[in-house]
Amino acid sequence: MSRTFDASLKARNAADYADFLLPHLDDDFRVLDAGCGTGTITLGLAETVGHVVGVDSSGEEFADAQRYAADHNIENVEFRVGSVYALDFPDDHFEASLCHSMLETLAYPLDGLIEIKRTLKPGGVLGVACVEYGGLILTGPNDQLLRRFYDIRERVWQLENAADPYRGRLLRGLLERAGFDRVVATSKYFCYGTGEAVKSFGQARAEDCSDDWYERSAGKHGLASASDLDAMSRAWLEWSESPDAYLAFAWCRALGQKPSYKS
Repeated sequence: MSRTFDASLKARNAADYADFLLPHLDDDFRVLDAGCGTGTITLGLAETVGHVVGVDSSGEEFADAQRYAADHNIENVEFRVGSVYALDFPDDHFEASLCHSMLETLAYPLDGLIEIKRTLKPGGVLGVACVEYGGLILTGPNDQLLRRFYDIRERVWQLENAADPYRGRLLRGLLERAGFDRVVATSKYFCYGTGEAVKSFGQARAEDCSDDWYERSAGKHGLASASDLDAMSRAWLEWSESPDAYLAFAWCRALGQKPSYKS
């Protein structure tokens, strides 16, 4: 197992990213992690419930998590390739579901939520979360240049229909429209305010500046040149070493229950 995946397990864990859902889970629950991505949160959920199924559109996303589960004899978790629009599970199958960092990527988020609701038992709970670009707090050296990094990513997402950077604020309404009961929306900030956290975050963003997708898309849409991206990368590295650096991102989350009656 790579050190990168081990680091991801610590950085993107259920205790931090699914904390709003965890109090609603019991140790005998079957849980669906819809849009599980790399599976780090899925593995964390497996520590607290009876069984977890992570579903993502690409098996390459969760390949490391599968190997980790096999290597550590974690038998109550499985991963499947599938679409949130057509989940391969019967009606009323799960007691709970998590949908983290996925709704913002869907062209039809309401359809995805309705399909997840179908697989939940009556009274089953769903927790959804999306990053909210309107909640970025950023300061430190070259902060305007660093903000441009996010402006470019946001614009590329929108131009290529890859994600909606402002879907987080819509979660309450989406759950209500999908027919969930007792909907509660909240927000949480993930903060980078220690020397170690700032250094790690800044170095990762510097690497993102040369990511194939980011570099190609920024050039394709005329948003940044290679020299612009190189300047941003160097700015992130400078920021990562600065005692003045601080960054926080807002995440919007919402909880809802499938009605106990047939809707």
